[in-house]
Amino acid sequence: MLSFFRRALSSWLVLGLLGLLMIAFVVTGVGTPSSMGALGGVGSADVIRAGSRTLGVNEVSQRMQFELRQQRQQQPELTMTQFLQGGTLEKMIGEMGDLLSIRAFGEANGMAVSSRLTDGEIASIPAFQGATGKFDDARFRQALSQRGLTPEQFRADIDQGIAVRHILVPIAAGSGAARDMVAPYASLLVERRIGNAVEFRNSAFANGPAPTDAELIAFYGANKSRYIVPERRVIRYAVVDKAMVAQKSMPSEADVAAQYKADAAKYAARETRSLTQVIVQDQNMAKAIAQKAASGTKMADAAKAVGLDALTISAAEKKPFAEQSSDAVAAAAFAAAQGGVVGPIKSGLGWHVVKVDAVNKIGGKSLADVRGDIVAELQAQKAADAFANLLADIDDGVSNGQTFDDVVKARGLKVVSLPPLTASGLSPDQPGFKADAELMPVLKDAFQADPDDDPALVPTGPEKDVFYDLDRVIAAAPKPLAQIRDQVMRDFAADRASKAARKAAEDVLAKANAGATLAALKAGSIKPLSARRMDIVKEGKAPSVELQQLFDLPVGRARIAPSADRQGWIVVQLDKIEPGNIMAEPSLLAATQQQLSNAIGREYTQQFTAAAKKAINVKRNQAAINELRRSLAGSGGK
Repeated sequence: MLSFFRRALSSWLVLGLLGLLMIAFVVTGVGTPSSMGALGGVGSADVIRAGSRTLGVNEVSQRMQFELRQQRQQQPELTMTQFLQGGTLEKMIGEMGDLLSIRAFGEANGMAVSSRLTDGEIASIPAFQGATGKFDDARFRQALSQRGLTPEQFRADIDQGIAVRHILVPIAAGSGAARDMVAPYASLLVERRIGNAVEFRNSAFANGPAPTDAELIAFYGANKSRYIVPERRVIRYAVVDKAMVAQKSMPSEADVAAQYKADAAKYAARETRSLTQVIVQDQNMAKAIAQKAASGTKMADAAKAVGLDALTISAAEKKPFAEQSSDAVAAAAFAAAQGGVVGPIKSGLGWHVVKVDAVNKIGGKSLADVRGDIVAELQAQKAADAFANLLADIDDGVSNGQTFDDVVKARGLKVVSLPPLTASGLSPDQPGFKADAELMPVLKDAFQADPDDDPALVPTGPEKDVFYDLDRVIAAAPKPLAQIRDQVMRDFAADRASKAARKAAEDVLAKANAGATLAALKAGSIKPLSARRMDIVKEGKAPSVELQQLFDLPVGRARIAPSADRQGWIVVQLDKIEPGNIMAEPSLLAATQQQLSNAIGREYTQQFTAAAKKAINVKRNQAAINELRRSLAGSGGK
């Protein structure tokens, strides 16, 4: 059964029903999706209503924003408009609506999730456990607070995950494929397919006349998407670091003297003592120990004679020792000469007998001795204060209406202008240019800003900030044909060669499907093919294009496909199929049975979900969905 649950994690539906979305926000620390904030009147509308449950516009928009940020980790220039064009919103609403519908179906049939069960689920999440390994409420609330979640919101998500899991997992777990049903599928793994392939390389059709201006313009117009330069932003910036104020932060002699005086106790001469102490509850016993110690007996031996142990204290100081005993005991111990024995003296712990084993004098330090250390400490503190004041002064200047130029001029900052850059720090206008790594936080901030936003400070290190201004935004657009004419000509020639190669391949394909064999056609260099599915699986890598087609074809038929490097076309023909002996590979039968059982389980859960939605009469608010799509598209992808 445990293996089933592991296999079930490959299904989006089971992932969803486990309620992992909100959990992932907390455990991975990626943060909770921020609210759209500007959805107009549709913000509180319902996208889907399933029984007593509803899915709101804000929930879907938050999830969309989160998914967009995740995709931007691989595609920094991806916009919300492009994201929407991929059908992500419809898929998102479908998945979230299915989970909601299953929960509503369960409630309609008397299923409830207890608070105790939810508590147990939350307590089992490692992110909420303290050093003892047990649930820590303060840690739980802090983690949610940092990500803008309330405990109620989080519990609601966990509730839904538990409810859907308890409905769907038993349905999927109960599925199975009979052995007789599996055998035909397993046999496919051991059959051998034999055929031939012939490739038509584009390079063989590359010769041709130069394109006319009309042909080039038409090709460019039909393929503008190939030449789009992503959105670029132009920024000016000035580095603000602590080094700028360090030289002005040297302390005066008066500052150094004042600090030395304030730390007089730190630099004054002091004394530590090595002590041996015995504490007993009986005064007469304490007197006996003191007498023996004074007469030359070791304190340890004197204490052992009455069944006690002596305590040795190395490098004891008076104040800490007084806190551990009493003022009277400490005063006597630190007044006695080396080798002296004091006591018995009463404290709250009992009667103390103390022997002074050694007296250690630690000389004081003069101002001259420590001047260098004090200067360094004061300079570091003054520089930190001056740096903080400089940053605050810049912030105040911007708040008071000063422009970027006003601020840098008044404070003597050096301005650097960058060429138009993409979000990844590249400059399409200057090939090879790459923004410094320390500027990437500035670029990230700049690509989230609006053109009319105020200049801003962005920390780029513990002692360095960058003050920048977003000068302008250059929208994504194709490069003008005049700038890339040579490139478009090469692309035109490559496209023409590819079309010619495909035409030649299609001619051979038509004849092959009319009954001729590739070998008889002598269309080019023939590559014999022979393989079994199980051998391809054992290799652990994707099969070649030729083999992919070979296993999709009926006997005697041919098919065309692009070559793996997209630089040609391949025609594949299947000549015959040799059946294999499944009994020679008994492990395949069990493996295939397991895979089919998983597939049947997924089908069961999908069919159950469809039936549940029908039973509770799920309703979609298409008007709200359309308005949400418009709002997301108009958000600029931020």
